[in-house]
Amino acid sequence: MTITKSELKELYRREEDAKVKERLLLILRVEVDGVIPASAARELHRSRPWASYWLERFSTEGVDGLK
Repeated sequence: MTITKSELKELYRREEDAKVKERLLLILRVEVDGVIPASAARELHRSRPWASYWLERFSTEGVDGLK
């Protein structure tokens, strides 16, 4: 399953859980905006391993893996 840029943005806009919303923002910054994961992690005040973990979960499980 592939998810479009607009679908990701809509999911981000509607998400109520702050942690999931933060993870969606990471995915948006890396997958849509083309920011390198280390920079996206720094923007979110998170570690590189945190970003790598959630990017990997997203690539294997999709959006459901962010919950």
